[in-house]
Amino acid sequence: MALEEKREKRPPVTPMMIEEEAALRNGSRGLPPGPWAEAAGPRPRTTERHIAVHKRLVLGFAVSILALLAVTMIAVLLSVRFEECGAAADGPPRAGGNGSLSGAARQPPGAEQPPGQSEEEARGGEAAEEEEEEEEEEEWQRRRELPPWARPRLPRHLRPLHYNLMLSAFMENFTFSGEVNVQLEVRNASRYIVLHAHRMHIEAVRVAEDKLAGGVRVARTFFYPQTQVFVVVLNRSLEVQRSYNLKIIYNALIENELLGFFRSSYVLHGERRFLGVTQFSPTHARKAFPCFDEPIYKATFKISIRHQATYLSLSNMPVETSVFEEDGWVTDHFSQTPLMSTYYLAWAVCNFTYRETVTKSGVVVRLYARPDAIRRGSGDYALNITRRLIEFYEDYFKVPYSLPKLDLLAVPKHPYAAMENWGLSVFVEQRILLDPSISSILYLLDVTMVIVHELCHQWFGDLVTPVWWEDVWLKEGFAHYFEFVGTDYLYPGWNMEKQRFLTDVLHEVMLLDGLASSHPVSQEVQQASDIDRVFDWIAYKKGAALIRMLANFMGHSVFQMGLQDYLTIHKYGNAARNDLWNTLSKALKRVGKSVNIQEVMDQWTLQMGYPVITILGNETTDNIIVISQERFVYDSDAKPKDPARGDNSYLWQIPLTIAVGNTSHISSEAIIWVSNKSEHHRIPALEEASWLLGNINQTGYFRVNYDIRNWRLLINQLTRNHEVLSVSNRAGLIDDAFNLARAGYLPQNIPLEIMRYLSEEKDFLPWHAASRALYPLDKLLDRTENYNIFNEYILRQVASMYLKLGWPTNNLNKSLVQASYQHEELRREVIMLACSFGNKHCHQQAATLISDWISSNRNRIPLNVRDIVYCTGVSLMDEDVWEFIWMKFHSTTAVSEKKILLEALTCSDDRNLLNRLLNLSLNSEVVLDQDAIDVIIHVARNPHGRDLAWKFFREKWKILNARYGEALFMNSKLVSGVTEFLNTEGELRELKNFIKSYEGGAAVSFSRAVETVEANVRWQRLYKEELFQWLRKSLTQ
Repeated sequence: MALEEKREKRPPVTPMMIEEEAALRNGSRGLPPGPWAEAAGPRPRTTERHIAVHKRLVLGFAVSILALLAVTMIAVLLSVRFEECGAAADGPPRAGGNGSLSGAARQPPGAEQPPGQSEEEARGGEAAEEEEEEEEEEEWQRRRELPPWARPRLPRHLRPLHYNLMLSAFMENFTFSGEVNVQLEVRNASRYIVLHAHRMHIEAVRVAEDKLAGGVRVARTFFYPQTQVFVVVLNRSLEVQRSYNLKIIYNALIENELLGFFRSSYVLHGERRFLGVTQFSPTHARKAFPCFDEPIYKATFKISIRHQATYLSLSNMPVETSVFEEDGWVTDHFSQTPLMSTYYLAWAVCNFTYRETVTKSGVVVRLYARPDAIRRGSGDYALNITRRLIEFYEDYFKVPYSLPKLDLLAVPKHPYAAMENWGLSVFVEQRILLDPSISSILYLLDVTMVIVHELCHQWFGDLVTPVWWEDVWLKEGFAHYFEFVGTDYLYPGWNMEKQRFLTDVLHEVMLLDGLASSHPVSQEVQQASDIDRVFDWIAYKKGAALIRMLANFMGHSVFQMGLQDYLTIHKYGNAARNDLWNTLSKALKRVGKSVNIQEVMDQWTLQMGYPVITILGNETTDNIIVISQERFVYDSDAKPKDPARGDNSYLWQIPLTIAVGNTSHISSEAIIWVSNKSEHHRIPALEEASWLLGNINQTGYFRVNYDIRNWRLLINQLTRNHEVLSVSNRAGLIDDAFNLARAGYLPQNIPLEIMRYLSEEKDFLPWHAASRALYPLDKLLDRTENYNIFNEYILRQVASMYLKLGWPTNNLNKSLVQASYQHEELRREVIMLACSFGNKHCHQQAATLISDWISSNRNRIPLNVRDIVYCTGVSLMDEDVWEFIWMKFHSTTAVSEKKILLEALTCSDDRNLLNRLLNLSLNSEVVLDQDAIDVIIHVARNPHGRDLAWKFFREKWKILNARYGEALFMNSKLVSGVTEFLNTEGELRELKNFIKSYEGGAAVSFSRAVETVEANVRWQRLYKEELFQWLRKSLTQ
């Protein structure tokens, strides 16, 4: 009924449309019914009457033929402006019925036949169409060209100027219908219109010139699923420099998945409520409307959404007018957008409520969420920092925010943390809703940085968009870098860009980029299936690290000036990496510096991996050092991704900062540009007792190794007076040492010797670096028979600082940011290490706090260590505690609490409970789709559950791949999380055998997984015993 009502709202049909539809319903005969109706009456009995009837029949037949000829001639003369067609997508017909189908339109197997058309006629029509297509294919083959619909990119002969999109959302049966009118500019003559459309049912297509010069007849239409395009074949070519209008009427499902236009739900007062929301990046706008779904095709959009009055609708722009109907429906007409790409177009249909604020420049900021979350004030923090951040970015970039409003939408289900749709940014609830009374500093930091990231995209990505996905890092790298710059603006004392960036970005991405199977930050993208793989931590985190390195060697003020120019020049348009390099080079020239940014940065963006710099003191020549570079890889036995190019051929222009120090002093840094495999450099004031330090504060994207003598001097310096070295330098030394040892560049004992000084370390960052570096080493050892030796060594290093810091008190009534961030994060890090490695007091404290909560039903566990206490309690205590946490997970409505409760359940030592949780994770009513992956990964990190998660992953792969296969990150995150700590020969064989037999995507993720496990097995074989021998000796001293 709803769909029929929708059809009544279409523009009035013309007599010609009625005539064509009638002709199609009558098997394309187009014969007037009058004479045949008369002939069907009772027959007279006399011969004369028979003759009369026959005369009438002949006359009627002649008249019919003449009428048909007349209609045909009129149609040709008037150049019919449209052609009805009906074609189903590469899937089952969608709700909403079939439109009338032209004779040339192809129906997929299983689709309904058009009214009045027999199966034989339909088969005949399909056969004729197939023959036509085959002839065209042969013609393209003769030309030795792919037809335009078979190419990986859309042909360039058309450009969309404007979309007028009208939607009707039927939330009661999760369908929607749409009518899109696209204004097209013709660049090169062609009789083909090729645009993206996927998983929809197209009812009608019309093509007309905007001017009164006449229309263009549609010969036929078809889908080409291999490239997810819809093809309109015309009877004649579109003329160059003319403008045409393409109208498509279609319908589709509001899918129960995570991409395109999909549905989500939540429970309020015991009632399940539904909402519809979009996720179009990178290639899913085509599931919601036919469009030119590539970032280069910027156009303006005018959106109208018809929905039941019990809902509200949102889109990129504000509502211009709302038209209410008597039947309880309303149509919201939104203002026209500026020029923009399809992937950050957005809309939502929901029954949320909101709060709002306004920036100094008049931008209206609203946060929409579930009514109960708004009522509790869970969105207030996000709303307030958004206002401040818009003002910060407007001042930093010197480019105003471009739209009149920005809506933040908190949804229960979403494939990613958030999506930066221009003017309507969508967040999963866990990354935007925050209740100060039950949220830790870590959770507040997470929420803050996600918001900072998405707001940066309003400039880098939305206002200025990459030309193509090979340079996706141009938007994601900048947004990730500014997470730290923007958070420093909000909390200046946290030193995010100078400190936390190292552990959370630089150290993390270097683990990934140290694999032979890595890829460049700018990588070639040929087809849609390649696009997903460019959205990984290389694009985000390596992109951010390279931008940070660039900002440091340019100077931050010059770098900022260059960004302002870049945004001003390219706003409302597209840009490639060379556009950025040219603008930054010009900014340097303005201050009298001449550096060819493109020449330097191409080596970092077009080559995979990163270098390790080795600095050797030349003992025969005073003050001369030898600096060499080579590509860093964890497994030197791993097959290179490009066999024709060995690791020795990699070369970078490296801005190496270097300083000389002694027991009480460190010199100011100097910069040396290293561009050869090996170079000699003179370093003044390099005395016998002096040490060298390279990559000061780890501003460069590379590791630094030294001769053993210099390492000994640095270890001695840390032991005697570590504060001579900056906090960032101390953290950098720890991370470099652990990873150089893991890859075999250093003896295994060097990083563990460095750790000894930590008992005197009062700053958070070096502890955090040590904790993160220890984690993979711990996972390599946690199932070995001598693990207790390693465990005991770490506990000794942690014990004194654990006693000094103690446990936090419950600060439920305090603001999260009143406490010292650095001090509280240090205490949290030390408690986490103590509990993880089995400190008895830490275990007792965690058990006491859990028991108190269970007995009193009052949670007095300090906010900043709740996750540690929950996990420790579940691992130590009986099944009743697991059931208690499970109950609390279901009953709480606070998203921050829900997240850590779910993760705590994965900490159990009980394999039956872990198996139960794994199986429950696939029930979307129990565990949200985006959280199921975290459950499986956390079980895999548990030594008692690693083999269970690995087995579960293999058995459920088809289900998991079907659910997450199209979502960026999700499959690669799952594959990596389940396999990264497999480290036996047997597990390696299982992985390789599984890859041979599996079906589906994630090929890149699996090749990376194989290399990671091979490196783990290699380390066990070569270095495990060396490490244990040193540990035994150290513990007996």
